[in-house]
Amino acid sequence: MLIKKLLISMRPKQWVKNVFIFAPMIFSLHMFQPAFIKRSLLAFFLFSLITGAIYIFNDILDREKDRLHPEKKERPIAAGQLSAGNAGIFAAVLLVGILVLSAVINREFFYISLFYAVLNIAYSLFLKSVVIIDIMVIALGFVLRVMVGAAVNQLALYPWILISTFLLAIFLALIKRRQELLKIQSIHPEKVTRKTLLIYNINLLDQMISISTATTLISYIMYVLSPEVQQKFHTANLFYTVPFVIFGIFRYLFLAYAMGEGESPSEIIYTDLPFTLNIILWVSVFILLVNH
Repeated sequence: MLIKKLLISMRPKQWVKNVFIFAPMIFSLHMFQPAFIKRSLLAFFLFSLITGAIYIFNDILDREKDRLHPEKKERPIAAGQLSAGNAGIFAAVLLVGILVLSAVINREFFYISLFYAVLNIAYSLFLKSVVIIDIMVIALGFVLRVMVGAAVNQLALYPWILISTFLLAIFLALIKRRQELLKIQSIHPEKVTRKTLLIYNINLLDQMISISTATTLISYIMYVLSPEVQQKFHTANLFYTVPFVIFGIFRYLFLAYAMGEGESPSEIIYTDLPFTLNIILWVSVFILLVNH
């Protein structure tokens, strides 16, 4: 029972975010090489345990506020099914253990993971209460995931792909904030579980989402049109993947604005078939183009 509650607190469904670790391997055309697959899978597993430990720390710190939230109150720590002391000891031991192991495997992986852990603990403590910074910290986390994938496989990263990742993550985080704000609008202010939601408003978030939508698309277009990227992949036809990116972003906007979804990006990946198929098609077409 204890192990089950600890695993739930580590939020394994959220680990899908760590698939960004595979991006450098896929887009450097090493996705069919066993050594690269092995290193990427290992990094994915270890980094997922790191994020799981941090989720536990976050639940410990937010347990009182989570009890006021209609959904978060069911989390084991908030519900009193798992003591904060036991959870904290487990998370600390797990985090330290994985960081030590990552240092043995790859020193750069260790530094990135350590920075991610410190940044997200700081986020749980106070950065999530700072308007705009809270969004940027979340986005930086996705960039760090891509950097992990590059580090373990010793692959170079192009600036435009890092910028695209950062802007896409900002886009997702802004929609998440918007949907959270819509959900708690009927709740009295003192019951709001995230301080920044008292400062953000729908109009501001909509404007920021519009900007992030445009800049994300532009940055990806700049990436596929970049001479160095075209030279690396020996093709100038990567622009054919742009429609898939446009569909993906527009589909996400549709799900958020028309269907009321978007508070959990990972849930959309699991549950929305058109969105999931589009991701598969985008990656497949990209691979076909660079291998043509």
